[in-house]
Amino acid sequence: MLSGLFLFYSEGLDFQTVKLILGISLVVGALFAFLSSLAQPRKHVQFAYHEMHALAMLAYGVAVLFFSQTFETLVSFTSFLMIFYAFSEIIFCIWLFNLLENVHYKIIFLRLFVGLGIGVGTVIALHFDAFTLKLQGILFVLVGIHVLLYVPVMKGTITSRFSNQLAP
Repeated sequence: MLSGLFLFYSEGLDFQTVKLILGISLVVGALFAFLSSLAQPRKHVQFAYHEMHALAMLAYGVAVLFFSQTFETLVSFTSFLMIFYAFSEIIFCIWLFNLLENVHYKIIFLRLFVGLGIGVGTVIALHFDAFTLKLQGILFVLVGIHVLLYVPVMKGTITSRFSNQLAP
C-alpha cells in the first residue's frame, strides 16, 4: 500500500529516486510476505498462493532496481505485475471452487471482482499516459487493502480448523 501511495505522489521526482524507493520497498515487502507465508501451514492453497505473490513481488522489485532504465520500462513492469495479479486472483478463485471443502461464496466473488477490477484498471492506466503512474499507484493501494482485508479471514479459517481438530 505504501508503495502505491508513493507511486501516486511520485510526480515531479526524478526517475532514479522513484526506481530506488519503489524497488527497495517491494523487495522488502516481498521478503516479509515470504516469511509470513512460511510461518503458516503449507497445506493450505491460500498460502501457496501467498508464496507465489511474494515471489512475484520480489521479481518485480529486482526488475525495477536492476533492469528498469526509463519511466516507460517501469510502467511496463508494473503493468505486467498487475496483469499477473489479476489473472492469479481469478485462477485462485477457480482453484478454491475445485476444492472439496466449504468455501465462502462472498469472499470468492469479492476476490474475483477485485481480480477483474485490477485487470481492467491496468488496461485503463495504460491508455491514459498522463495518469498512468497515478492509476498504477491506486491499483497498488487497492491490492494492499484487499490483502489487509483478507488476512483476518485466513487467520479465522486456520484458527477454526485448528480448534476443530483439537476438539474431542
